[in-house]
Amino acid sequence: MNPPDGYAHYSDVRVRFAETDAQGVVYHSNFLVYCEVARVEYFRALAGGGRDPWDARDFQALIAHAECDYRSPARFDDVLRVWTRVAAVGRSSFTFTFRIVQRDDGRLVCDAKTVQVAIGRETQKPAPLPAEWIAALKAFEPSLG
Repeated sequence: MNPPDGYAHYSDVRVRFAETDAQGVVYHSNFLVYCEVARVEYFRALAGGGRDPWDARDFQALIAHAECDYRSPARFDDVLRVWTRVAAVGRSSFTFTFRIVQRDDGRLVCDAKTVQVAIGRETQKPAPLPAEWIAALKAFEPSLG
């Protein structure tokens, strides 16, 4: 399966029975959970592996906005490929976009987006993203240039 334009990183997620509704379709809020799984794996890859990619950072990132556009259903035992990329970086925020497809047939299931805002680990107030972190992100994410 070829990556969608601008996407290089992905994580696969298998739909569990508990994530489906009475119609046997993945309940809508679970797509944000799949995005979270993919986002954490993205950060692990960015950090070169390890258990907690935020551990050595002086900041944390909180979700300020999330949206999903559902395109087709996903069902129990489907393997979903969650393509992940950082689409924009601001002074204290960054935007992830996600394209979720059914891995075996490539069918588009969902497009999603989250906006994260950086806060100081100690102050818990908005903080600028560190320059070295932005540089590492741009090196990892070719589309940011």
